[in-house]
Amino acid sequence: MRRFIIALLLMVTTLVFSSVFFTDDGLAIERIITLLIGAEREVVLVSYSLDEPSVISTLNRLHDRGIDLQVIIDDSTVARSMGAHPSFEILTDSSAALIHSKFIVIDRKTVVFGTGNFTCGSLGEDSNSFLVFESEEIADIFLDFYRAIKAGEARPPVKYSNMEFFLCPSEEARERVIRELLGGRKEIKVAMFAFTDSKILAALKFKSANGVKVSGVVDAWNSASQLERFLDSGLEVSWSENATVHDKTFIIDAKTVVTGSANATLSGWGKNREIIAIIYSGELSREFIQHIEFRRSRDDN
Repeated sequence: MRRFIIALLLMVTTLVFSSVFFTDDGLAIERIITLLIGAEREVVLVSYSLDEPSVISTLNRLHDRGIDLQVIIDDSTVARSMGAHPSFEILTDSSAALIHSKFIVIDRKTVVFGTGNFTCGSLGEDSNSFLVFESEEIADIFLDFYRAIKAGEARPPVKYSNMEFFLCPSEEARERVIRELLGGRKEIKVAMFAFTDSKILAALKFKSANGVKVSGVVDAWNSASQLERFLDSGLEVSWSENATVHDKTFIIDAKTVVTGSANATLSGWGKNREIIAIIYSGELSREFIQHIEFRRSRDDN
């Protein structure tokens, strides 16, 4: 009976977690375009910025085919999008909060969600990750978050199978991430662009002081942070000089993935329109660990 339950849990995880890809191999643009060109009815895209020419030209072709395109980006980046000559309508938001989520929903069944914007830099140069879900239920979650972002509304966290999704601003999301970090027993891996939340850093320091190995890679942007000296003491953190580490990810005990669009900053949790996912999956954790170690090795050479 126990073996049957374990097998069933593994089946559920496999069904929910379709795939993950990273920008390490230079194929992120091709993967996203392949998914987009398969659209038959509708594409919803939310991003801080959108300027990758081949992505926009693909969206133009979809528009010409009569595919319903719903695109929203932050108003501060709209000039970059216009420079790539979109033929479709792009909505923007002019509130003080940034639209910082990064996801695509295709035909209400395929979701692409990650740490990177759909730009030349994020897809072609920076270190980023993207999850791909083939699930109508997860698509519904993201479409509801899209409606909330568009309307300036809040949403409660949503649990589905081995995952939980948070729409920020959300202090609950921040507290849950801290709780997950404090629950680490052996090892916490980190890949992060902006790292200025002192409470998150204090949690990592506490775990490190109590025998949990904390390691990873952070972007050189943090060298200007007031918390730089804390990142350099007690944690095995590499400072990336080879590429922008745009990741926003924690891996806890090789079984829990915390990732999404939010940096470890107060703005990420408490101001911007972000999406954070907490996913319990050893398989997915291993994929992210390989990515983080690849990034660390590049900076060690």
